Amino acid sequence: MGQKRNLQQVSDRFGTHTRDLDARERILSMTLRMLARDGYSKLTIGGVATEARVGKATIYRSWPNKPALVLDAVREELPAIPNEDTGDSKAELIAVAHALADLYCSQKIRLALPALLTDVADDSGLRRFLTENLIEGRKASSHQVLSRAVERGLLPQDTDISLVLDCWAGAILFRSLFFEENLDDDTVRRMVEATLASPPRLPTP
Repeated sequence: MGQKRNLQQVSDRFGTHTRDLDARERILSMTLRMLARDGYSKLTIGGVATEARVGKATIYRSWPNKPALVLDAVREELPAIPNEDTGDSKAELIAVAHALADLYCSQKIRLALPALLTDVADDSGLRRFLTENLIEGRKASSHQVLSRAVERGLLPQDTDISLVLDCWAGAILFRSLFFEENLDDDTVRRMVEATLASPPRLPTP
């Protein structure tokens, strides 16, 4: 009898976990769908709850507010940065630049980022979540690739790698957010070649 009771407890816990995962997937999927359909400003926690068939309390257990929910939904859909060592640093740099272009030119970023930046300005916790979950990991992967290029002599030893990545991200975001332009293969290649020809340097000690 005790064994049956223990098995039932395990089953109950597993069933609850499965339901929680299913609800999470529905919430995030519906958030992305409503973001694309209605835009960030019209998206509401109540609307997501209704269309995902969950209570608002279910959403608030995992996400304290709308910006956190949207950030989490967008984050899970964004591409990773390739940092595999292929032995060809120039090709690796181009692959990183392509991935950054795919990231910052994605429709989800175009829809969410401008509005999110307004919320982030007034919420240090949200800003930290944004940098930790959207930016820092991808920047660290990109940094590895540029560091290998320095080690192989393709870039000078005093290359300011962080500034290179900030310049790439800035150029891509400017075109994406203000002109809704995607960077084509030729533009990405020329951006990388310009960096190789004249990389920003670290300040002289």
